[in-house]
Amino acid sequence: MSKEGLVIEFNKLQSCQIAKGTEFVSIVKEDKSEKYRVVDTEEKLLEYSLNPMAYVEKQIGILVTCECNNIFAIFRDAIFLEKFKIDSYCEPKIEESVYLSFNNCHFFEDIELLGGDYKRLKINDSVIRKSFFIRFINCEKARIDNVIFEGNLIVENSDIGKLNVNTSKFDGDLLFQEVNILNDFILDKIKGNQNLIFIDCRFEGLSKLELEVNGELDFSQCSFYKNSEINFDEINGRISLYKTNFSDKCYLEYELLENKGYEPLIFEDDLKKTKWNFLIVSSIYKSSGRTEQYLETFYYFKKYERLERKSKNKDNYNFLEYLIEISTKYYTSWERTLLSMALIIVAFFIIYCIFPNLLIYKDTVISQQSLFKTIFEMCETSTFEINFLISKFGNALYFTIITFTTVGYGDIMPLNWMKLVVSLESFLGVFFTASFVVTLSRRFLS
Repeated sequence: MSKEGLVIEFNKLQSCQIAKGTEFVSIVKEDKSEKYRVVDTEEKLLEYSLNPMAYVEKQIGILVTCECNNIFAIFRDAIFLEKFKIDSYCEPKIEESVYLSFNNCHFFEDIELLGGDYKRLKINDSVIRKSFFIRFINCEKARIDNVIFEGNLIVENSDIGKLNVNTSKFDGDLLFQEVNILNDFILDKIKGNQNLIFIDCRFEGLSKLELEVNGELDFSQCSFYKNSEINFDEINGRISLYKTNFSDKCYLEYELLENKGYEPLIFEDDLKKTKWNFLIVSSIYKSSGRTEQYLETFYYFKKYERLERKSKNKDNYNFLEYLIEISTKYYTSWERTLLSMALIIVAFFIIYCIFPNLLIYKDTVISQQSLFKTIFEMCETSTFEINFLISKFGNALYFTIITFTTVGYGDIMPLNWMKLVVSLESFLGVFFTASFVVTLSRRFLS
């Protein structure tokens, strides 16, 4: 005898025992009760698959309490308490292309699609509590809208013509491995609370991503063959682009990355990955004409390249490269280079003021004692000779600048060991003047 009138709270569906022979139940969710037909055998599920619109017209959903194996349909308002699986390699094999759609469905167990050709795969307004596995499929078009993935979504060794995922949330990991997207690849308004990982994937059409990253966004050894756009609503995690190739133009969100000091690209425990991140990001910014961002990220690339070499061979420390980094930011910052030049001029100016007795001007030394000592004595006697100070300090500053710029008029001559100091300043002047020209041209002429 058929049993009706059973009322079940949605959250208690898995723990509730539904008596055999029950045809309909009422499920209460958010203080709203809806009627569902109980489908407890594959025969009933096949019957539903032949005419799902009859249930839609009567506004009746289905509660599937048995495992679903190799049944294709347009599922609407369906709740699956057991595993949903399509295995195209089992007997009898599924030879033709199929259409599979889920609208307003809820899955309490895993979904697995293994092999087969799909004309279309569509999932709308649904919740998947466990993992969703897609392996070895060919799909002309896949679309996912407003779906919550509480478990993992894993797609492996598959070809998809066009993939469009909109307004969906991933509480578990998203993994694409050896997947080819033959046309457009759209991830729009996606929130990833865990990791979004793409390994050895090919994106042959246009790619547009708008993401909120709370875990790690990882593109590893992937290839984008046409225009691509990567935007971020928020970045609270990390981004990796290890050995990923962009053959055509790529727009990469720069404001959020810049505001965070490019921290999402930095993996302190993996210098190699960090180096690759900045190399690829700098190439993207260079090709898109964002000179400022290109120079900044190229500097980080060179920095982490040096740190990686240092970590591999701690005994081989390149002090010169380190000096170039801190003084010019690897020839990417004209401001840093100009500041370094000013500091060098000030340093040598102080040396010349301390030892003016080693500088000859008009056949006499500039001063017999340190100019700073002269100032101290004037302070003690309260007798300031302004013209004298301007003359002496002016000569020292003049000689510093003339030496640094290697003009060398010869009106002031160094003595003894001061010749080595002057030679060092001349060498630094040549080096930093050339560095300044390079960094300035990179910034304004590239």
